[in-house]
This record gives sequence, C-alpha cells and structure tokens, in this order.
Amino acid sequence: MDLIKKYVKKRKGQYFVSVTSAIFSVVANLFSYIYLAKIIVALIEEIKDISFYFDCCMIILCMYVLKEIAAGISTTVSHTATFHSLEEIREDISKKLFRMPLGEILSRSSGELKNIIIEQVDSMETSLAHLVPEFTANLVGPVLLLIYMFILDWRLALLSLVPFAIGMSIMMGTMNEHYKEMYAKSVKIGQKMNNSIVEYIGGIEVIKTFNQSENSYKKYSDSVYDNAKFFYNWMGESMTKVAIGRLLSPMGILTVIPFGVFFYIHGSISLPSLITLVVLSFATVSSLVKIMNYMDDLSRISTITGEIGKILDSRELENKDKKEDVKSYDIALKNVEFSYDEDNKVIKDISLEIDENSVSAFVGASGSGKSTLAKLIAGFWNVDKGEIRIGGIETRDMSLESLSSLISYVSQDNFLFDLSVRENIRIGRKDASDEEVEEIAKKSIYEYLENDLNLKIAYSRRDIKFRKITPEEQEYFKLKGINMVVVIETHAYLSNGALFQYESIVHHPEKFTFTAIAKR
Repeated sequence: MDLIKKYVKKRKGQYFVSVTSAIFSVVANLFSYIYLAKIIVALIEEIKDISFYFDCCMIILCMYVLKEIAAGISTTVSHTATFHSLEEIREDISKKLFRMPLGEILSRSSGELKNIIIEQVDSMETSLAHLVPEFTANLVGPVLLLIYMFILDWRLALLSLVPFAIGMSIMMGTMNEHYKEMYAKSVKIGQKMNNSIVEYIGGIEVIKTFNQSENSYKKYSDSVYDNAKFFYNWMGESMTKVAIGRLLSPMGILTVIPFGVFFYIHGSISLPSLITLVVLSFATVSSLVKIMNYMDDLSRISTITGEIGKILDSRELENKDKKEDVKSYDIALKNVEFSYDEDNKVIKDISLEIDENSVSAFVGASGSGKSTLAKLIAGFWNVDKGEIRIGGIETRDMSLESLSSLISYVSQDNFLFDLSVRENIRIGRKDASDEEVEEIAKKSIYEYLENDLNLKIAYSRRDIKFRKITPEEQEYFKLKGINMVVVIETHAYLSNGALFQYESIVHHPEKFTFTAIAKR
C-alpha cells in the first residue's frame, strides 16, 4: 500500500476535494434520515401543520440533490486523479523496463507483464477511485451520526452496534491473511492463463505448421478451466461467511427496537427519541456495511501493488545518467566476462578492438556467445568483469539514452510494431522524411555490400543431416518411435572469405520434403 500512498500524495489536493465532497454527500444523506424521523414522530404525535411536513419534505429533497451533486463532484475528481496516478504507474514501469537488464525482462513471460501492466493496473482504477473518498466519507459520516445518537440515548446507540460488531468479526475472519494469500494465487493463475493465450495466438503459425492445434488448444483450455475452477472453489469457501456477516450487520434493529420499547415503557426514553434512534440505526449501519465491502478492494490492491513493486524494485543497469561527447566510434573490450547466472560463464576474458569504419563479424558455433557479445556492446546487460568502451568512454559511464543513440542493433528475431511499414522504418530516425524512408526501403543489404563495401556473396553451402533429438524437441514434435530430426544448415560467404549468413532449421523427419530446382 506504500506504493499507492506515493502516487496518491502527488495529487493530494485533488483527493482532498474528492474526500471533502464525499463526506458532504454522506452527511447530506444522513440529514435526510434525521428529517424523515421528524416526519414519523410528527405523524405519531398527530401534528396537522401541513407547512411543517412540506418544509421537511423540501429539506429532504434539497439534501438528496446536494448529496448527488457532491457525490458527482467527488467521483469525477477522484477518477481523474486516479487515471493520472495509474498513467504515472504505467510510465514508471515502462521506464523501469528500459533500465532493467534484458535477462531480467526475458525471465518473465510476456503474458505476465501484460497482465500486470494492463489488466491488473486497470482493475485498480474503479476500486482506488472510490476507495479513497468513499471509505473516508462512510467512516466519518457514521461517526458523526453515532455522536448524535449517543446524545439522544447512549444505551441504544451502543446496542445498535452489537450485531454489526458480530458481523464485522465474521467478515474479518474471512478477510485475513488467508484471503490475501488466495488473492495472490488468483493473480498467478490469471497470469498463467494469460501466458497460454499469448502463446497460443503468437505461435499459431507454428501450431498450424506442425499440426499441434489439439495439444496447444488443450493447454490453453486447461488454463482457462483451472482459472474458473479456482475462483469457483474460493468463492464457495469465503462467500458463506461473508454472506452471514452482511446479514448480521444491519440487524441492529433487532436490538434497538426491543430494548427501546422496554426503555420507553419504563419511561427512560421519549417516543420521539426512540423513533429517531430506530431510523438513524439504519443509516449508520448502511454506511458501515459499505466500509466492509471495501475490505475486498484493499486485499486486491495490496496484492497488485506487490506485483508492481517487484518490477519497480528490480535490479537496474549500472549506467550513469549523464551524456558523454563521443569523439569516435572505436569499440574496445578489455577482459570482459559475463554469465546469465553465477555458475555458467558465457563470455570468458575476452579482449578485442573494432576500429571505426571497419566491418567485423563474430563467427562461431550456436551457443558460443556471439549474440550475447553483441548485446553486451549494445548495453542490454552490464558485464560481470572488465569493461566495454566506445570512443574511449566506458559504456557504463553513459546514460542508456546516449548509448542507444550510438548503437544500431538488428536482432535475428525480427519484430514489427503495429504500425505501417513506413512508420516501422522511421522508428530508427523519427525526423526522417518520406523520401528518405522510401529510399531506404528500396535499398537492400546486397546493394550495401556491393556498392559501399565492394564485397559480394561469393558462394553458399547448404547441409542436410540427421541428429539425435533433444528432450525439448521430443516434447515439441511429439515423436513416436523416432529419435532423430532433420537439420538444414545454410552458410553464405562473402568474397573476402568471411561468413555472411548462417541459418539452422530443424524439421520433423516424417514431414520433411526437400526439392532442389536449378534454372539456367
């Protein structure tokens, strides 16, 4: 909840207006009950002054109008403040993700992050917008009304709270640490369901290719079923106690009326006071029951803020927030070491220099650390030991924004944003004109090789071979009685002998066909 307090404090002025308006709304509603009690007393006492009843009705009407106006102001202001607070939370999460090591992000599934940033943050909006003003107002209003009831008769005022106290204790027995634990489980199950949905949609091409629709859909449907089953069992477990608590809470009438009649018969309370206390007991308890309803919201918000807090408290890259004036683009690595975990080093004591305006290629077997080395230079991770310098300046001494502006990184895993082709190309330089974008689109890597570097693709080689399957491939391909897969490796070399392209594709042996066509 400390996280929410942080963002609420930034807009304490707006929330103050919202809370004040909400309190005014509740108080206006309570005054309606007071004047309703006056009308009932007047009828019992056979007062026949029409103007009295008319004035009371007008006051009740005015109180109702004022209540709705104040509630409208409170809701509008609180929702506006909450929207801005949640927008700021999302912005802080986005900035945090940019500053986190890539491995920290990739260790979380896309479904999990999507669930937290979108669904979980969105789910807080209604609760938080109403929780701050209405919780406060429904607490202050009954307190003021109880003071007035104590002035009329302290005995009946206390008796009106007995069933509420019992009902509250039953509900609080449900809304305990076990409830928070169950809600935390519900978030994890929901994230698992989101992961399966994202995986199913994102991998639909592969699923169709390898005829895995039945297995993939079963995984997706099972996660949906598990989510529904969990909520069904949880609600069945907790709602009985909650229902009993809510049933008992408004039963103050069962203590106020019997004891009130007893006091009236014995002359220790007047009839007007008794009737007023009976009516006001309804008003008091109705506000207090609303407070109880917010206990669920508090548990939910506490769980969600915990998940958000884990992201915001994650380890950051060690880059300094300062801009450095880079004089050249020479790249130098000195005694660089790196590991994804503490035990297995991927990069061991590597030192090298790459001169400005030169072309270099990292060549090696799959898993030898080529991509990792490129990502270290790009600043996606910090090195464990050693240093990386660009233009003589260590990359950790640059801000991430400055480093990103120096590096153009093209991943082997392509990603297109939900934009036009033109705008996807323009991402690299936002101020590029349409003519420049079109010129880039027309160029190819081959034109760059031939015209700018004076190199050509001299020859290529394609190898088709069999190898034993891995446990992951066994599970993915669903191979029965087959322990081999087909692997196609493609190598393309430049005229200077350097490896230009390497590709490795794994195929199901029974579904693999290969046709070579040569044209003159």
